[in-house]
Order: sequence, then C-alpha cells, then structure tokens
Amino acid sequence: MPDIPKNFHSLETDQEFKTCCDCGTELISSTQMYMIQKSFAKNECVMEFALCHNCKEKLDEQISNQSKEAIYDFLFDNSSLLTTTENHTSPSPMLQIETCCICAKDRQHCQGYTYSGLFLGTHLIPGPLPMMICDECQGDMHENMSDHTRDVKDKFYKEHFPGPPTEVDLPTTNPMTF
Repeated sequence: MPDIPKNFHSLETDQEFKTCCDCGTELISSTQMYMIQKSFAKNECVMEFALCHNCKEKLDEQISNQSKEAIYDFLFDNSSLLTTTENHTSPSPMLQIETCCICAKDRQHCQGYTYSGLFLGTHLIPGPLPMMICDECQGDMHENMSDHTRDVKDKFYKEHFPGPPTEVDLPTTNPMTF
C-alpha cells in the first residue's frame, strides 16, 4: 500500500490524518474518498484538516448555487484544471502543489496559499487535485461568493478550528473546501 505523501501528513502530529474532522469517521481503512487541505501564511501552516466524502457533500449542499457557479466559472476561465488535461497526466501529481493552478506563481513566492488532495485509503487520486491556489487568487475567487456561502464557511471554520492564535487569521477566502 503506498504511503500518503508527507506534504499531506498532519503537521501537528507528523502522521497521516486518521479521522474526518467533522464526523470522526476512520479515513485510511474506509472505502470512501476524503480530502486533505492545508492552508499556509508564508511558511506557517495555519489550518489543516481531512474531510470525508459524506461530510464534504453535506457541506457542499449548504453552498449557494450562485457561489457554486461563480467558483466553477472562475476556475474554468482562469485555470487549466477544467479546460485541459495537462494536470491529469503529470508524471508526479505532487508537482501540482508547487505552483498556483490559476496564476502559476511558485509556492515559495506566495505570501499565503492553500493546497488540497483527494485520497482513497492511502492512495492519492490523480486528476485536478492535488492543487494549490495562492492567496491572491483565492481572494479573487472569494469576491464572487454569496454572503450565505461566506457564512457557511465561517461557521465551518469556527466549529472546527476554535481559538487560533490572535496574530493568525484563518483563510476565510479559501475555496478548496467548497
């Protein structure tokens, strides 16, 4: 069984994510896919989580249709994720988290960024994910989201990530979960 790439291990535990942050479902032995997402401010991880497919679907159902359309349009108009298969044939899917999928800025040159990957057991599922998006492009995408969607995201972050250090802001412009 392949190992989950280190970039997708929890920085808090230095191990693979074991359970869904929302429902507590075991991830690695499960037959359902799950997503791992990490957000960084400069080089410091400010948020990381794993979310099972069922919980992600429930969360997606709460997102307004306006926001879903805005996110899809933004990605379709600005990235190669939905318009080409270039990322799908990458010799190493991990290369996809080295540059922003929208503007192609190197991760090392970003003030902030978020990356996500889709897994089944310990297998990284190749395709549009894994992907990385820089903070500037996240902000551009966030501008078109509805207030309802922003409220849903804020509620999710507050429920699952209480009490961040006061000098660190959670990435409320983060589009990956939704």
